[in-house]
Amino acid sequence: MKPAFFKSAVGLRPFPEERGELNAFVRWAGRGHIMGQVAAAHEGEATGKLKDIVENARIRSAHDRRMLEFEAGRIRRALLGSGIEPVILKGSAYVAKGLRAGRGRRVSDIDILVPEVYITKVEELLTVAGWQPELTTASNYDQQYYRKWMHELPPMRHSKRRTLVDVHHRLLPRTARLQPDHLAIVDTAVPIGEMGVKTFAPRDLFIHSAIHIFADGALETPARSLIELYYLFDDLNADERRTLVHRAAEVGAIKPVRAALWAVGRYFDDAQAHVVLKSIGPWRMGFVLRACVKTLVAENGFVPFAKLALYIRSHYMRMPLGLLISHLFKKATRRS
Repeated sequence: MKPAFFKSAVGLRPFPEERGELNAFVRWAGRGHIMGQVAAAHEGEATGKLKDIVENARIRSAHDRRMLEFEAGRIRRALLGSGIEPVILKGSAYVAKGLRAGRGRRVSDIDILVPEVYITKVEELLTVAGWQPELTTASNYDQQYYRKWMHELPPMRHSKRRTLVDVHHRLLPRTARLQPDHLAIVDTAVPIGEMGVKTFAPRDLFIHSAIHIFADGALETPARSLIELYYLFDDLNADERRTLVHRAAEVGAIKPVRAALWAVGRYFDDAQAHVVLKSIGPWRMGFVLRACVKTLVAENGFVPFAKLALYIRSHYMRMPLGLLISHLFKKATRRS
């Protein structure tokens, strides 16, 4: 993969002109599940066979958007009269709010966040509305593990429509090494039109994305993740960029925000990301994380090792070593 592909994906550069390079770009976009976003960034530019590929991607992402709008309405109806107004998270929020990070984005489930004091009530109301525990996490052990240690309920799937809802009560697991102030972030959340849900303020959308990518997940979809960061950062106004570092420090998320700014500056040549990163002061990204990100982007022969390292890191970031070993042992023995 060529680093220039990132710029082509968001419209900073045109489609590659040489046929072999264009085919490589299309394959890369397909593997990264970003073809719908490519279509949105290059509306009206594609010709020939590429036009058909782009149009198919646009149709699929439009279907996801309609599904999201419908399911958000079902969630609002389920919670009607409870006084609970959930905050919609991540890709669902980008699509619902009409952000560039959501244009053409595929959405497979809906993530919402509610105050922990309401978590049992929300689960009850969603159950009445048809959502049930997802079969893959329906065991007693998984149910107890989620409820005791995690930042969310076990996933819930609708019995008829098969849509998946993840109900969060914080941003990271209770046992995570990083504990951002989710209450401070929720306090500034804003309503999305008449949808009956809220989303984070612009700076906090970028901060939460950075937290999710660099302090929680294993970067399973690097192209989509980095493109998301670019759009969220590029959409900030001058004042929001100027105060981004202060806000990240305020909510306890400076480390993942540093990594996110590094990625936006490196792969999109974003001058403002370099400026904001420099304002933090001397800092060097951890060698393992930097090497793994570079490897995943380059798609070289070390990708399996990078994925394994990030998988281990993500679990290490989520829980203490003793709990991690116990959890992995129980999961392994249950499957055998």
